[in-house]
Amino acid sequence: MEYTEQNLAYAVSVFYNGEQNERAKAHAWLTAAQRVPEAWNFVWELLQPTKGTEVQFYAATTLHTKILRCWNEVPPESYDELKDKILQAVFTYSKGPKIVTNRLCISLAAFILQQGTVDLATILRPLSTVENTSLLLEVLTVIPEEYNSMTMGSALRVKNRIALQQACPAVLDDMLRCLQSVYNTEYTKEPPSEVVVQSWVTAATCACSWLTLGGEDAAEHAAGALPDRMPLCRALLAVVQLLYTWNSAVSDSPLDACEACLSAVRAAGGTAAAARHPAAATQLLADLAALAAPLMARDNVPNSINEELISALITCCVALGECHAHTLVRAAESAEGAAARQLIELVLAAQAAPGHYPIHETRSNLAFGFWYTLQDEVLNVMDRTHDIHPVWRQVFSRLLTALVTKSEAPADHALSRDDLELLRCYRQDIADTVMYCYGILGEWCWTTVEASFSAASTECGREAALHVFAALADAAPAQRDPPALLALMQHALAVAHHSTNKRMLNTALDCLGGYASWVSTCGQSSELGRACVRAAGAALPRCPAAAALALRKLAADCSAPAAALAPDIVLAAQSSAGRSDAWVRRQLVAAAGAALAAAELDAAAPLLQGLAQTTRDELAEQATSERRVGSGAAGAVGAASCAAALLGALAPRAPLAAALFTTLAPALPPYAADPALVEPMFHILKQTVSSLIEDCMALVADIGQLIVAGFNTYPCASGLDVVKLVVLALGAEWPGARALLRESTGASLRALVPNPSAYPDLTEGLFTLLQAITKKKPHFIDWLDDILPDLVDLACNCVRMWEAGGARAACGWLAALAAQRPHALQARAPALTAAALACIGGATPRNQIEPLAELLLALNRAAWREAELASWLRAALAAPGFPTHHATDPHKHKFIAAVLKEKSSKRRLLETVQEFSLVCRGLVDTEYARQTLASKQLVA
Repeated sequence: MEYTEQNLAYAVSVFYNGEQNERAKAHAWLTAAQRVPEAWNFVWELLQPTKGTEVQFYAATTLHTKILRCWNEVPPESYDELKDKILQAVFTYSKGPKIVTNRLCISLAAFILQQGTVDLATILRPLSTVENTSLLLEVLTVIPEEYNSMTMGSALRVKNRIALQQACPAVLDDMLRCLQSVYNTEYTKEPPSEVVVQSWVTAATCACSWLTLGGEDAAEHAAGALPDRMPLCRALLAVVQLLYTWNSAVSDSPLDACEACLSAVRAAGGTAAAARHPAAATQLLADLAALAAPLMARDNVPNSINEELISALITCCVALGECHAHTLVRAAESAEGAAARQLIELVLAAQAAPGHYPIHETRSNLAFGFWYTLQDEVLNVMDRTHDIHPVWRQVFSRLLTALVTKSEAPADHALSRDDLELLRCYRQDIADTVMYCYGILGEWCWTTVEASFSAASTECGREAALHVFAALADAAPAQRDPPALLALMQHALAVAHHSTNKRMLNTALDCLGGYASWVSTCGQSSELGRACVRAAGAALPRCPAAAALALRKLAADCSAPAAALAPDIVLAAQSSAGRSDAWVRRQLVAAAGAALAAAELDAAAPLLQGLAQTTRDELAEQATSERRVGSGAAGAVGAASCAAALLGALAPRAPLAAALFTTLAPALPPYAADPALVEPMFHILKQTVSSLIEDCMALVADIGQLIVAGFNTYPCASGLDVVKLVVLALGAEWPGARALLRESTGASLRALVPNPSAYPDLTEGLFTLLQAITKKKPHFIDWLDDILPDLVDLACNCVRMWEAGGARAACGWLAALAAQRPHALQARAPALTAAALACIGGATPRNQIEPLAELLLALNRAAWREAELASWLRAALAAPGFPTHHATDPHKHKFIAAVLKEKSSKRRLLETVQEFSLVCRGLVDTEYARQTLASKQLVA
């Protein structure tokens, strides 16, 4: 279909109004149309005022795309004509539609930047009239945004940056003059008009855009230091104060203006460069606190009518407070630090916002990062002075109390599913912040939380205190029993025994499990541990998941109480309630295993026998179900996971683990014969070998038979993990290791040869196994002599895979083979070199360059017989247009010399390969290349 005005307008109509498949076709055609040279002509036909808005917007978008992507199609002598056409279009649409006007302004900004911002004032002069002020401000606003997002060569970016930095002070001065109308005395009698408010929105947005030009350091250089920006910041804050004063409910344009002004203040004062000016920073924080204090005093209430404005204000306070944390801490500790302390009080008030989050307020979620930064800076100061100033103990004590209060959740019926997820994330943030309080307050935290629990009059309040108590578990002091901590544990025990409230019970059980490690070392460890285990067991019928998890943690850490209660724990693991859910069952058998491992062998063996037989019967039942109806795979996986969990828990007692596997083994052959069950079987075998790594010889023959049978049924990556473990650990002692390695790799090879990309996990697993053996036990590779050539061929093909894991593992094995057995690789080395070069040149994604560089380094280091990498590189790169037409002969000669020179440093060779890859892909002097080189220099 031709790119005529009628066809294009029809396609736009179909895209917006047609059926789904028609819209997709129209979108593809319209996108292709944007790239054709004729687009430079038809955009002006489609931009006629008589066209519909949708057509006009497509035309404006096409113009922007052409300027960005097809600038080379414009001859220099046509630049002025194009500029005049864009300006005329901007004037034509000055009254809207707004989306078309905005896209045309962005196109003008892109045009300016493509020319290196030459003579910016001259280009914008037609817009510098009173009636076109809004257009000028919009273009000025989008120029920095376009600069930050455009892809351009390094030289053009430098040219633009210099020009924009030179223009920045003048632009900010113009914005300041516009904002200074806020000081007009007539606003003491009547509010500003809608036109004036809109002008402030535009000026603040434009100022923010230029203040964020090119990043923090660039902003400091372009806009001047923070002291120079203080008049602008004061004007921005004055706008917020005026609009808040005149509007009891700040919404619509006044709210837009306030948010834009506060964003600009953040941009002006919230940079690392601004932190180098503590006096100006102190003044800015004081001005911000003075603005925020009356607003917070009036509107920090549940369901505040000015929630959005308060959120914007707190966001600004937090951003500036974090940036200037050092200045804030120093000022708050001084006698003259009233303003700094006021700002901290404002953030504290926001953190303790009245009402439940997220039902009645959303501002308390904004302050969490502030407390991390503040405590980190306080502790840094403390390291130098060896003491924490009393002001911080007061601040963080109040914060901790507020966090307990804010942890309270309203009744579940009042929360939607989305609100419940928000609350879950919010409580996790509270738990993290509690640890910041511990950094300042130490063990006083438990005293504060216990006082909150005792003072709470509702179950929600007590649950919130237990939630904060659980958050402190990692800080519990080993071998010491703070009274408040013991009291809180008793509260948690009482709840676990008697509560029926699900949230309360979950939190109490989290406390029991979280403090398991501390319970094992405290002065009352035996008695308290026994009480905790009994409480978790008693809670199983009421809260199975949380109780099972707590029981597993307690059994693992509190060995003596768990051993004493081993019969009860084993009974719980075999109970109908304990077997109702696969996850709960897994936790309970792990708890039973830990308890049995801690018990005396004579007492543990009979208990294990019953549990082992139950587990074996479950495995057999699930395998039978799978064979019979084809739907038991999920159950079989669950049964296998339980068996593996039990084996892992018994690892400290090898005789028990061996006895368990002996009992389970008869149930496993059906698993090895069913493709759906092979992986669950390998999970059991891997855990068996891991648990019995030093006592496995008596069982390894049976394990090896199961592994081989499984590979004959279904080769998989999890099986290769087991093979790697067995061969590396027992290969020198067990004669069957050779056959095991040959059978497993052979089966994997046969599965992969037709199409390695169809099984990326198996591909990665095979070459990871071969790499580990080649590096750690290179003589074992000789066991594979008859299939080694086929494995090398497969690896050479897999270097070209787009699946990163398989390609990386193949490169890794070939590199290890070049170091340990170069003769096995030599015949295929020339073709491998060419394949690696093709991948570097673009045959595989850019994120796979590093393993290819390591492969080249290994090929260069290898001790070849009458051959060398140099000849293979030259032969491959001698072909015209290889790897791509972008790589010229000088590029190739430079690359070859750099590769051959480097035999020691992976980093330097990687730099060489990255640079050559950029050349081959035609990415030299692009933004991607600039970022790649910058990150490389940063690492260096």
